[in-house]
Amino acid sequence: MENSIKFSNHYPLNILIAESNPDPRLSAHPILIQLGYRPEIATTSKEMLKMTSQKAYDVILMDTRMPEAEDVLASRPGAAGSCHRPIFIAMTMSGGVNLREIHLQEGMDHSISRPVDPAELSLQLMACSVLTGKRRIR
Repeated sequence: MENSIKFSNHYPLNILIAESNPDPRLSAHPILIQLGYRPEIATTSKEMLKMTSQKAYDVILMDTRMPEAEDVLASRPGAAGSCHRPIFIAMTMSGGVNLREIHLQEGMDHSISRPVDPAELSLQLMACSVLTGKRRIR
């Protein structure tokens, strides 16, 4: 993993974590902080929808067991009046290939296993930065 300050400077992203039970042992939050990000947290689907209607997030890390997760994916939230659509990364306890495929079919853009591996999350964020056009040249 790169130096934390350099990482978030090179890959600037607005990140929302959507999880109903943010267990620090399983959450991406401490890793994101270490990488230099200041992610916001939504603990309910309703809260997440409200937050995404008020602010444009580049990435949403979403607990796949969050109540009403299907409704959130169906609506594909983004800031009001914006054509911006965040990249959804499913966070799941089971990282099997079949489960990842199911998440992708359900509308997630990427998938990551829990407990979250810092190197894997870093790679996912690098890819998201490229996709959003927010990667800074060194």
